[in-house]
This record gives sequence, C-alpha cells and structure tokens, in this order.
Amino acid sequence: MMENPYILAVVIILSMMTIVYIISLVKNDYSVIDVFWPVGFGLLAFFLLDFGVSTNLDVIKIFVTLWTVRLSSYLLFRNIKKGPDARYRELQIEWGKHHRIHAFFKVFMLQGAFMYLISMPIITAAGLSSGHPYTLWVGGMIALLGFTLELASDIQLQAFKNKKENKGKYLMTGLFSISRHPNYLGEILFWIGIAILALPNPMFYLTLLGPAVLIFALYKFSGVPYAERNQKHTDSYHHYASKTGAIFPKIW
Repeated sequence: MMENPYILAVVIILSMMTIVYIISLVKNDYSVIDVFWPVGFGLLAFFLLDFGVSTNLDVIKIFVTLWTVRLSSYLLFRNIKKGPDARYRELQIEWGKHHRIHAFFKVFMLQGAFMYLISMPIITAAGLSSGHPYTLWVGGMIALLGFTLELASDIQLQAFKNKKENKGKYLMTGLFSISRHPNYLGEILFWIGIAILALPNPMFYLTLLGPAVLIFALYKFSGVPYAERNQKHTDSYHHYASKTGAIFPKIW
C-alpha cells in the first residue's frame, strides 16, 4: 500500500465526500451523506489494511467491514421508510441561495474532517507489522460487545417505533433503561475496541484520538444534542433523564 497512510486517507475521504456531494446535488438531498458515512470507514480499512500482515489487522478489517455494511444498510432502509432527514432540509432553507457552498464545507468537508480523526485507529494500524495477543483479545471482545450493543439497540428502538401506540412516546426500557442512547454507547465501545486492536504502535496517541473525538462529537456535536432537541420535557422524561445517563450509564 501507499507508504504514507495519512496522506492516502485524506485522498480517500476527500474523493468520497466530493462524489457523495455531487450525488446529493443530483438528488437535491444532502441527507445521502448519512448513508455514506459508514462507507468511508470501510473504504479506509479496505485500502489501508492488508490481510495476512497480522491477526490484529485482519480482525480490524473484518470488524470495520461488518460495521460498515450493517450501519449503512440500516440507515439506507430507514431513509427509504421515513424519507430524507429533515435537519438537512432545514439547513438548506436557512442557508438560502448559497446553500450548495455552505453544504459542501459545513456538511461534507466537516464530516470528512471528523471521519479522518475518528478513523485514526484504522490509519495508524496500517503501520502495524505485528500484533499482541493481549490487545487482540481485549480489543476484539470490546469491539464485539460494542457492535452487538449497537445492533441490539437499533433493533429494540425500531421494534418500539413500529408500534402505532408508541407514537410520541419515549423508549425507557430494556437497553434504554441504562442509557438514553445505548446505540451511541455501542459505537463508542466498538471504536475503543478497534483502537486497542491497533496497539501497540508508535503513534498510539493518534490511535486513541479516534474514540476521544467520537465521544466529543456524540456528546456535543451531532449525537445527543440533535437526537434530543425536540423531545417534550414531560415530568416522566425529566425523571428518566435524571436517572439515566445520556450515553454512559450513571453509576451513582
């Protein structure tokens, strides 16, 4: 592969984001970025990581590929069923006649920058010539736990929403009794596991940057703030929120 995976990653992300931006213009729908978001990580794993170098790299590539296929498929079917995400239409109206320029930089390039930082475990793993049994088992188990938690959360939430009697209600049972957003918790655990699988390597501080940026983004950027922006502040929800952590479970 290319000697410098950091540069290759930039080329891959910029190319994909530009192509997806063009697709969004043709469809007049910026929400296509959501479906392609996981695909970017899959492309990075495909082009940056070679099979057979180490078991750790093989496991990272397999896990990221499964995560990509699962999440992009889920988002695609959700968009087909519910239609485009309203937040992008709202932004398009807010930005007015210059919305195309705003969207390119504030949606596609910004998400590309986040993708680059969050994917640091994949990028730094490209320089890993050998793995370690400890990081293989610990990282693999945490990634598997995160993948399973994210999948189970999406299934439980979708089943709840499919029942007409639950319209306008909040899911507060099952996995959602320990976290208001267990799917985000699963995603964080998944990438922590991938980061551990990419250790040890000389750029370990960049490897750990990925999960740290993801946690920041989910808490402060496009995760919890967006998901909870329109929720009704009923007494029952206030009680639920006071007892249940936004992502990580409350232990006190």
